[in-house]
This record gives sequence, C-alpha cells and structure tokens, in this order.
Amino acid sequence: MSTELIAILSVLGGAGLIGLFYISHSIEKQRRQRALMIANLSDYAFRLQRLLDSIPPAYLGKDIQLVLLGQIKKRMEKLKQLAPNNDKFRKKLDSTNEQIAEISAATTKQAKPQLKNPEEANQIRVLLQELSKVIEGYTQNKVLTVDEARKHLTFIQASFIDANLNFLLQVAESARQEKKTKVAILNYEKALAEMKKRNKKGEHNERIEQINAIINELKLESGQTVQTSSDADNELDQAMNELIEEEDAWKKKYF
Repeated sequence: MSTELIAILSVLGGAGLIGLFYISHSIEKQRRQRALMIANLSDYAFRLQRLLDSIPPAYLGKDIQLVLLGQIKKRMEKLKQLAPNNDKFRKKLDSTNEQIAEISAATTKQAKPQLKNPEEANQIRVLLQELSKVIEGYTQNKVLTVDEARKHLTFIQASFIDANLNFLLQVAESARQEKKTKVAILNYEKALAEMKKRNKKGEHNERIEQINAIINELKLESGQTVQTSSDADNELDQAMNELIEEEDAWKKKYF
C-alpha cells in the first residue's frame, strides 16, 4: 500500500471519527433538550393542577377551571408526543379530558367553603395571589385577551376578599378562645367593616349583628367602653376606606 493511499485513508478515518463525534454530540444535545422540555411541561402542568386541587371550586369558578384545564391538556398532549410510551402522561391526559367534560356539563353553582382555621384561610389567599399571576401571564402570552383576563381577575379578587373575610374571622375567633381580647376585637372589627362594605342586599345583616354583639361582649369583659352605633360606624368607615384602598391597589396591579 502506497504512502499516499495510507495518508488518504488516515485523513478519511479522522474525518469519520470527527463526524461521528459531532453526530453523537448532536444526538446527546437533542436528548437533553427533550428531557428539559418534558420536565418543564410536566412541572407547569403539576403547578396548575395543584391550584385546581387546593383552591375551593367556588373560589375558582367554572370559567377559570376550564382555562387551567385547557392549559394542562395542551401540555399533556405535547408530553404524549415527546414520550409516547409514558403511560403516566396518557392517563393524565385522559383524566384532564374527563375533568373538562365534567365541569363543562355542570350546572350547579358551588357553595363557598367554611374554612376551619386561619392557616387554611391564609393558604387559600396565597394560592389566589399565585393564580392571579398565572392569569396575568396568559394575557402577556396572548393565551387570553385583556377583557377575558380582566373578567377572571375580577372573579379572583372577589374570591380573595371572601377568603380574607374568612381569615379575619378565624383569627378573631382563635384570639377570643386564647383570651387575646385586643387581637380578637381588632380582627372582628376588620371583618365587620368588610361585611358592611359588601352588604348592599342585606345578606350579612344577621352576621353583622352577631359580630357586633361579640365585640361589645369582649369590650365589657375587658373593661372597655362600648361604643354607640354612631362612634362604631365612624371607625368602621375608616376601616372600610382602608379596604377600598387595598382593592384599588389590586386593580392597579392587575389591570
């Protein structure tokens, strides 16, 4: 074999090895990108499902549930394409489709939950804030129109206010049981202001009377002066103004 032929074969062999290296590197890069895409899609779908599972349905409403499930379905379909042999993704897609069908067909309005403790109420408030960020992101990503997002954020805001009312009452009741009178009165009064602000149709009249009676009882027990209805209304008006400012801050942030 001539020296020239050996040199040519050596060059070809080296080029082949280099080509094989680049092909192998490209395949590994694609494998890593695919694995990263699967992880991101799966994690995001899990995050949305956690919101659906953790927030009471009445605080989500039918439309928001369908928006979240639609986004989960979209990602499960992509995951099924990326990993066709993964049975977990197939089952999750089937489950999501069943949830969509069930919620779409539902006609009964969900009752608002009775939260058991301050921790539960506060956790729901945190989750609703997280949900607001998700909806806001859908506007930026053109998943939702501005009007659609505005409608959903308004619903979430109302749910947040209701959860906040639950939280105040739970904190007040816990403080009352622990004989922390000042803390109990403060949170009962905040809850009272919130209910008065939302009492346009008189649906909270009975509860307002009950809380007023509790506040007066606590004040008498601690030697405080029980306010006249006029004085109490002035303080409640001030608290209501603070709550209105909180609502305005919410709207400015998301709208």
